[in-house]
Amino acid sequence: MLELYPGVLANLLMLVGLLLLASSDIGKSKASKLVIACLFAFVNVKYLQWRLDETLPAYELSFQSMWMWFFFVTEALAAIALNWHFFIMVAPTNRSPEADQWEKILKSSDNLDAVDVMIPTVNEPLAMLEKTIQGALNLDYPKVNVWVLDDGNREFLKDYCNGIGVNYIAREENIHYKAGNLNNALTLTQAPIICVVDADFVLEPNFLWRTVGLLNDAGIGLVQTPQVFSNPDAIQHNLGGSHAWPESQCAFSDVIQSGRDRWDNAFCYGTSFVVKRECLDAIGGFAKDSVTEDLLTSYVLHGAGYKTRFLNEPLSKGNATQDIAEYIRQRGRWCIGTIQCLFADRGLLRSRSLSLVDRLFLLDPIVYHFGTIWTLLLLVSPMMYWWFGIAPFHSDFGHLLIVLAPRMLLVTFGFYWLSQKKTIPIVSEVGRVVGVFHLTSSIIKALLNPYKQTFRSTIKHTEGADNIIYWQILLPLLGLALLTVLGVIARYLNLLDNDILWRTDFGLMVTLTIYVLWLLYLSCLVCVQRKITSSDDAVYVGSVRKTAKTLIKRMFA
Repeated sequence: MLELYPGVLANLLMLVGLLLLASSDIGKSKASKLVIACLFAFVNVKYLQWRLDETLPAYELSFQSMWMWFFFVTEALAAIALNWHFFIMVAPTNRSPEADQWEKILKSSDNLDAVDVMIPTVNEPLAMLEKTIQGALNLDYPKVNVWVLDDGNREFLKDYCNGIGVNYIAREENIHYKAGNLNNALTLTQAPIICVVDADFVLEPNFLWRTVGLLNDAGIGLVQTPQVFSNPDAIQHNLGGSHAWPESQCAFSDVIQSGRDRWDNAFCYGTSFVVKRECLDAIGGFAKDSVTEDLLTSYVLHGAGYKTRFLNEPLSKGNATQDIAEYIRQRGRWCIGTIQCLFADRGLLRSRSLSLVDRLFLLDPIVYHFGTIWTLLLLVSPMMYWWFGIAPFHSDFGHLLIVLAPRMLLVTFGFYWLSQKKTIPIVSEVGRVVGVFHLTSSIIKALLNPYKQTFRSTIKHTEGADNIIYWQILLPLLGLALLTVLGVIARYLNLLDNDILWRTDFGLMVTLTIYVLWLLYLSCLVCVQRKITSSDDAVYVGSVRKTAKTLIKRMFA
């Protein structure tokens, strides 16, 4: 293995070379990105080979052996998913020129298709809904019908819609969540194009001119635009990073979706999209077998022979979830819904019409959510070491310098660069760590019984009280940190056998312990909910320097 990692100096020189290349014009070409993505993937693969060949014991039915092998399997899945995303991000699409052409054609046409704009809602306040409804009424398109689909069956909302001349639909039975709400509206409307916008998003006036034309291709069933948020999410807000790094979905919306679009596999995510009614009719409406009806509907459309398109233009703006409890609850619902796509009748395992490429791209978000298990094992591993003397793998401090650290630096830089500075080191990890216990519970529940779960819509506050501590989220994180620290203290005070102080993996585990405690500390800070104000704004490109400065300030403030 040493011939692959000749030393710290060589790895540092390689990293410096990549930094220089990435900052040059040469590094911006697709060919250069592909070459460097291959390099990152090679480093990842060789790392996994080293882990498999040199750091694992022979498998046996002992706790230590099973712990090490389970740790490796989950780590390998996370590394494979990382490699997959490296290649997806190499060549994102740009469909704006195509949208320009279609907009000119539409504006010169006397026979435009009518559009039903549907606004599904259940618990959003009127102040939020008013902006969404007004945005739909302000669309600069001649044939628009606006429909408010109220699963809350609220009399005040019905009166409001009647007062401004907007169509209002309520259901007697709120089954199948959002998919059921939309499907009910399909039976009561008739325009050939459906536009769906969530109750906390506002469409730009030219939204339909930019998107409807792309549906003229007979093979295209749905056109999705990015989710753009006008305010910071809970991680940004509670760590004070709204001007230092983008919100957590920014890299996915701006880069990964465009990369998936290169392979005809961008998927719908529930708002700010247009879809042909005839395509929905062909598949029986929006898919009801998952609470992430948007993801599953995309692949049911694929199975029926229709493609999705992604137009990467900021044609709407919405509200990110700033309350950390709601943020984690929302991610938990996404997690369960994505796993439901694994078992659904027309999902990954049971569909007979999906292509191999479609299956691989549908597997991607599923594997991403399973990566939460790897995060939990990483967080628990220092505690396991100090209390029970069981390391996650056999290694030493020297390999930390010539294998682990260079690999971590390279892949972290790779994702930061290929995501166009929208994925910031440490911050992206905190976003997963803070909800790791809740999300792991969601995974287990979904695997044991995917269809016996209850949900409610995410509440997106516009204002909130100052300094609410969410103890139910904080205590498990704080407890794990305290257990880890107490384990270290117990070893040094000889309360436990201190033979691990002389083991070759001691330096490695000290380093890992410091890293994990830092992540846990930052995650605990996120659990202190800061006052939510409607005047906050956010950035869409990150800065490592500003992020480091912000985190240091927040840690000691």
